[in-house]
Amino acid sequence: MRRILTQIVILLLLSTTVALRAQGSPPHVIVHGVWFLTGDTNGYSNTVVIEMRDYLIVVDANYPGRAKELLGVTKQLSPKPVRYVFDTHAHGDHAYGNSVWTAAGATTLAFQGVTDEMNRWEPTRWRNAMASRADVRATGETDVQRPQMSITGDKLVLNDGTREVDFLFLGWGHTPGDGYVWLPAEKILATGDAAVNGPRNKLLDANIANWPKALERAIALGPLHVLPGHGDAGGIEILQGQRQFLIDLYAAVKAQADTGKKPAEMQIELPAPDNVWFPVGRADLRQQDIETVYLEITSHAPAGSVPHEWR
Repeated sequence: MRRILTQIVILLLLSTTVALRAQGSPPHVIVHGVWFLTGDTNGYSNTVVIEMRDYLIVVDANYPGRAKELLGVTKQLSPKPVRYVFDTHAHGDHAYGNSVWTAAGATTLAFQGVTDEMNRWEPTRWRNAMASRADVRATGETDVQRPQMSITGDKLVLNDGTREVDFLFLGWGHTPGDGYVWLPAEKILATGDAAVNGPRNKLLDANIANWPKALERAIALGPLHVLPGHGDAGGIEILQGQRQFLIDLYAAVKAQADTGKKPAEMQIELPAPDNVWFPVGRADLRQQDIETVYLEITSHAPAGSVPHEWR
């Protein structure tokens, strides 16, 4: 009898491990009640799960396929329901799973800039994603579901007596609606794609000149743990590195643009630490970064405000 019980326990543990792994690595406990789950498979973003007294908060809805996986993962992490899902920005890998979460009873929320970006670019980007993503097609929907709650101003605080969670808008960086999630007691900052760990970002919707200023405000918070939208978790060095890369890239492109060079003629060499964020192994993405900075400089306007296609 004892042997049978032991086998049952082993099977339960194995099934739990498989469920928790899903597509990413197993959830990493940052502090008690805060989990970080990496994406970066099948185009997925990272996810943060925050436990409150009576409910859970999920940071980033992700793509529909990952959202469905996460519904199961969160049940393994805690019996509490997911009440809120926060979209850090409007890109598909962070927001296209909205309808999966609302169908499960959660409320989606984001800063007003996220909804504004969706209204500007959708449903074109959604339809383009349908061509390459079975999980988007499988929703049967023709457009991304907008966040159910739009946050106006630059701060929303949730505090249930056990934990405070601050939703912050620090300025137009990666996108006009960039939202950060700040846990002041634990000094944990979830950044979405306003700061990533590695060459995993696109600048197309950005305000590249202003982005470092937004990151400076994030650095001033003094986070001990930085949970990026892509790449491994780390500390304040992620914010500092992302910021310096943007400053150096902008300066290098501007210096060559000032001599009359076009992007195709530019040879951009950045300090070695910047290569963590500059896609050295992807010449096409590297060139896209250069072209986007050049567009912003020559347009005298944020790159994201100039008509462009997502690619």
